[in-house]
Amino acid sequence: MKKSSKFLTLLGSFFAAVLLWLYVVTLVAPEASFTISNISIGIDGKIVLEERGLIITDQSRNTLSLDLRTSRVNKQKLNADSLRVYVDVSKIREAGTYPLSCIVTLPDTVRSSDVEILRKSVDSVNVTVSALKKKRIKIQPKWDGSVKDGYLFEAQSVTIEPAEIELDGPDYEIEKIDRAVVSYNVSALEQTEIVKDIPVTFLDKDGNELHFSENTSANATKVNLTLPVLRTKQIQLDVELQEGGGVGKDNVTLQLNPASIWVKGAADVIEKLSDTFILGQLDLSTVSNHEERSFPLLLQEGVANVSGETEVLVSIELKGVSSGTIPVSTIHLINVPAGYRAEASTRTVNINVRGSTEEINALKEDKNNGIYIKVDLSDYNQTGAFTVHGEIVNPNYPTISMGNSVEIGVIISTGELTPED
Repeated sequence: MKKSSKFLTLLGSFFAAVLLWLYVVTLVAPEASFTISNISIGIDGKIVLEERGLIITDQSRNTLSLDLRTSRVNKQKLNADSLRVYVDVSKIREAGTYPLSCIVTLPDTVRSSDVEILRKSVDSVNVTVSALKKKRIKIQPKWDGSVKDGYLFEAQSVTIEPAEIELDGPDYEIEKIDRAVVSYNVSALEQTEIVKDIPVTFLDKDGNELHFSENTSANATKVNLTLPVLRTKQIQLDVELQEGGGVGKDNVTLQLNPASIWVKGAADVIEKLSDTFILGQLDLSTVSNHEERSFPLLLQEGVANVSGETEVLVSIELKGVSSGTIPVSTIHLINVPAGYRAEASTRTVNINVRGSTEEINALKEDKNNGIYIKVDLSDYNQTGAFTVHGEIVNPNYPTISMGNSVEIGVIISTGELTPED
């Protein structure tokens, strides 16, 4: 029993020693050394630089490696993600290239006193700082192709959203920008369309396309376009003729300037539009030969004149129409008030006449043409000399223009009545 007890004691001591050794080796004893590679080098203080009008445009290295010594427990907590390496640019106040020391920080779960940094693959990083510049630039449209016949692309009415782009970045990149353009091929357009996400191209003063580094940013690189396309049509212009004054439609030749115009509008409006647009009415009783009349060009709502005219000049030529004067000596005084008598002091009136040449010649040869002047005196119940309107009565030549009235001198006195006609 004594030998067995002694053996068990020795065996227990051995296992205790082994466990103690394992504890010391795994949890207490430091690791000789190990290397962590590809640790990203960050930059602190960028916001401070931007407040000073500066921007980082280059750094000589983006990663480094560290040779470390620590315990096995700490080693498990250290890797390229848990370690933070950075340089501090907050003290830089002007553009230039600066060598900055790499600062290493450990995770919160590892005390810095428990880790020895044996070596850094680099101790410092060169950081280049440039002046930060902003520029607002208006987008210029550039159209390729052309719409097909019967349609009109209104380039001047295109809307671009946004209309301007604001860029910020290092001065040496921003200063190269001369203009920003957006291009679109309009050949297939048959109606107004909105197209989205069209890329913007930046050009230098020589027209070369610019490509920027990641240091230059823009509030937009694509735009939306509203492209107005209208239907067009050529329409003839004319006036409506109202016969009168001895002039019929066959006696008139008209020349309109312009004789036709191009109009534009929405497709549904233009397609319903008549081929001829009537400017207005022309009263032929009021026109004379070789006369010109102006008519305003007033189109219906939704239709615009592409040609641009606001009025149309109508030249009037009469053919087969004659004019002249004929004497009329027959004057009838009617409705003389009771107790009065009247006498025409006017004996003959020359009346202007106009009509077809054939009828005017016939009228002039007809001595018994039946034309007379009727003077109504129903409102004249006092004596004296008066000038009274007389109505021209033309029973036999109704298509000849003779006007409506003439002025007749009349003397009214008391006495026997003048017989009525």
